[in-house]
Amino acid sequence: MMRRAILGAGAAALTLLAVVCIPRHLPSPTASKSLTPATFHARLEQGTLTLRGSLPSETSKAAILQRAQEIYGRAPGRVVDELVVDPRVGTSTWTSNLPQILPILGHMMERGSIIIDGRTIVLSGRVDNDRAKASILREIVPLAQTGLELEDHILSAPAPAPTLQKKLNEILSHASIEFDSNTTTITPRSRATLDQLITQLRPTPRIAVEIGGHTDKYGEPGYNLQLSRRRAEAVRHYFISHGLTNQFSAVGYGASRPLSVAQTRAGFQHNRRIELRVKGVGDL
Repeated sequence: MMRRAILGAGAAALTLLAVVCIPRHLPSPTASKSLTPATFHARLEQGTLTLRGSLPSETSKAAILQRAQEIYGRAPGRVVDELVVDPRVGTSTWTSNLPQILPILGHMMERGSIIIDGRTIVLSGRVDNDRAKASILREIVPLAQTGLELEDHILSAPAPAPTLQKKLNEILSHASIEFDSNTTTITPRSRATLDQLITQLRPTPRIAVEIGGHTDKYGEPGYNLQLSRRRAEAVRHYFISHGLTNQFSAVGYGASRPLSVAQTRAGFQHNRRIELRVKGVGDL
């Protein structure tokens, strides 16, 4: 009898010990794992948008890619997708705002970037003037209001050299640079216009110049963007083949910067154009 009592007391003690001690040493099956913050990096350079980072869901990634392709084109190489969906990444309010802020990269000259590390937004690039910079900073406000700290590294370009820029603009105001339909072949009449531009550029070999290609709004946006860039490249090659040593950059803007809203043949022709923008002032 005494032995059974002792054994019963021992069993009760072991049960109590298991209840008290085991939870202290074994991980709780319901314990939540710590999540890492989402990250995002978008870089636009020479018309190619590269996307990197870690996102919490396929839904957020799909929304970003869809918007990026709508803006910068669906042709191969226009949007480079290096985004990763990681279940260890926590949901962040700012990830849902990313599709809305992608257009600001298109306002930057040659290249621009947005970097988000979960705590800060870093904006880098160069714009035409202070007004363009202020516009970008206004567009980024909704993202900054989600708790991210903004680091502004956007530079305003110096004012174009007035003499050379004025001369180039004057030539292009009287004679546009045209191409054979749906091609990058420069028409004979337009070559004469390019020769006038060469005369103005030759005395300033160290000046950097952006060649901007533009189209009207008709056609698939991605194709228009690609065509406008190829036409700008054709002008660049023409200049170089005629001995110019300037630092030329060819940029395609598609139909994103129309000069005319008139729904007429003349209005459409006005929007199909090549523009030259002086970016350096070294030799002027």
